[in-house]
Amino acid sequence: MIVGAALIVMAALLVRHNFNESAEAGESSDQMLEGVIMQMPSAVMAQESGDMPVVDVDGHSFVGTVEIPSLGLLLPIQSEWASENAKLSVCRYKGSVYENDLIIAGHNYSEHFGNLNQLSTGDEVIVTDMNGKSFYFQVANIETLGSYDVEEMEAGEWDLTLFTCTIGGANRVTVRCESTGKVSDTGSTPDVLDAAEKSKHIRKTN
Repeated sequence: MIVGAALIVMAALLVRHNFNESAEAGESSDQMLEGVIMQMPSAVMAQESGDMPVVDVDGHSFVGTVEIPSLGLLLPIQSEWASENAKLSVCRYKGSVYENDLIIAGHNYSEHFGNLNQLSTGDEVIVTDMNGKSFYFQVANIETLGSYDVEEMEAGEWDLTLFTCTIGGANRVTVRCESTGKVSDTGSTPDVLDAAEKSKHIRKTN
């Protein structure tokens, strides 16, 4: 009975730790997102080739945002993957939105990519660069890969890939997306500005 009670307590502490860590990750991405949105132009600028523009927010580099409306997510994308970076927000793992080979990785916090497995074929995903230009995609396939299947992660002609580790880290939930061909018109107001106003990830102060 003592061992059983100890295990219950340990499980409760682990759940609380994970909950707190996820909440902290959400707050961090909120703060980073605010800094990214503030640096978006008021009108979409033309660029669909070359390196993705990068901005700095509190010493961290960002290439834009990723929005998943069905999950209520709007997150800033850090320019480079690192485990420490991923504690703050999702990261570019590889590629570019201009080359239709962007891969975005995130921890499995509920405030980041923890609910990717709830997506369905046809769900919308929007990536916006720092020129305010949004590129629209839809989910085409969801698969589970081994944690060390790097070649498989990078394989295929997918326009956009999102992935996160499963609980325990044994596998990776991998969401493959195809471009819809829709992009923001140059000179228009960036779609992400309106999305940010509506997003629960921008904590407004009165």
